Amino acid sequence: MPSQSHQSLLLWAARRMVSDGFSVTGYDGISEQGGRWNGLSPPFPMAGVRPDAWGIHPSTMMFAFAEAKTRSDIDTTHTRRQLRIFSSVKMRASGTRCPLYVAVPQSCLHTLDLVLGDMGLASAENIMALGLPDVLLRAA
Repeated sequence: MPSQSHQSLLLWAARRMVSDGFSVTGYDGISEQGGRWNGLSPPFPMAGVRPDAWGIHPSTMMFAFAEAKTRSDIDTTHTRRQLRIFSSVKMRASGTRCPLYVAVPQSCLHTLDLVLGDMGLASAENIMALGLPDVLLRAA
């Protein structure tokens, strides 16, 4: 079962997806302020891993994915596999890479940057690294 901190990070990523025009269509777990997202089905698996959330942009039909990573979950083999898979998904018709929103505690953005750099993804334009202020996680 995901921790409350994880779900707060996921909520942060999903809200950013919505602010970018995406409609959240799959959401894993229950977040305190998740509203209707809490009733959505979990996202579909891809290549043996599943994003924490996914959405679609109604006008472009572009997919987007969201991952929430707590401090201890940023630099793991599993996370690296997820980042590699989700960041490489392309829309069939256009070949455009789908956006990937990765929410971490603000104090861990540097760690995420190091992981992305190590993976050769530091300059990937489709990856949005989002830092949730640590004080909000402590409140959770």
